Amino acid sequence: MSMTLSEKEKRAIAAFVQEHVDEHLFRFPYARYPVEPLDEWKRMFCDPAAVPIAALRQALGWQFGAWQRKDLPSAHSRTILNIVKAWPEFVQSAAFGAAQSFQFWEKRLPDWQNGFNAATFLLHLLRPDDFEIADQHRIQAMAELLKAINHQDSEQAFSRSLQDLERYSEFFRAIMPKLSFGSKNRLQFDRFLKAYGNRHAYKNVATDYKTKEPDITTFSWNDAAAKQFDLSKIKLRSNADVLFACLLLSLDRHPVNLDELTVGQVTERLPLGTAGICNPASYNYAMIALFGNQKGRDYFQLESPSLREAFTEQANQSTRDMKFYVKHADEKVLINPKYLKA
Repeated sequence: MSMTLSEKEKRAIAAFVQEHVDEHLFRFPYARYPVEPLDEWKRMFCDPAAVPIAALRQALGWQFGAWQRKDLPSAHSRTILNIVKAWPEFVQSAAFGAAQSFQFWEKRLPDWQNGFNAATFLLHLLRPDDFEIADQHRIQAMAELLKAINHQDSEQAFSRSLQDLERYSEFFRAIMPKLSFGSKNRLQFDRFLKAYGNRHAYKNVATDYKTKEPDITTFSWNDAAAKQFDLSKIKLRSNADVLFACLLLSLDRHPVNLDELTVGQVTERLPLGTAGICNPASYNYAMIALFGNQKGRDYFQLESPSLREAFTEQANQSTRDMKFYVKHADEKVLINPKYLKA
């Protein structure tokens, strides 16, 4: 059944989103849902038979919020495994129509609660012009927004069906043009709906907990250049070195008094997800290595030489304190002058 929204209702929902977007995106897990892989997956899924199994696993992991992570809940892992096993049959059956696709996965995924979320994402990748990214959180958010404006369809039951996805996509495309994020309308609305529908998950999280969207999400040594800093002096190529390069790029774009830098301010410039480093373990290790002299790194001068050595020791330990840099957020650091252009 098609959804009908008046212009007044569309504007009311858009106004609510605009008013509350910052409140909910302060906690959005940007590193779990980077946007960069999506276009490549859509290109791949134009030919389902040619989709590499590794890419299929990655895409499904992304939908379950596990990008670059291996710690998926067992229910999510089982759903992904079932899809991987059935993928050759899916391709052979050519069940790429919306109704066919849903029927196929409903029969083969015994856990339809998670299976529904996976099936909707696959359908989005297969037919992005017809369907938006959807899941139970986003559809729940839609229902609550409709209820807030007393829409006639607000009490319609959620049935994990193709009709839910069709209805959600129609709703999304009716509201999106009414927003004022410009070229980011689609991205910000999608993020808001995900966060708003899942906001109850944060009831036990500290009220001051916040996330930050990275300023630099992709990085290449080939085209990295700054006016104030000499990136060619960076000789190593590990994650810590990429983060230092991103710090210099960030300071070049948004200058501050370099004599006042602290470990905490450096961390704020390099949130999780910077340069596509989204795995928390890899990121934390890189942040610790950034401030020490492991492998001869000399990026910073610290007021306390013993603290510099402590960072180095932590980087070299397999049982390191992964939040060591957080505990020293107030420590002042000076960028080694060799990385400044004359």
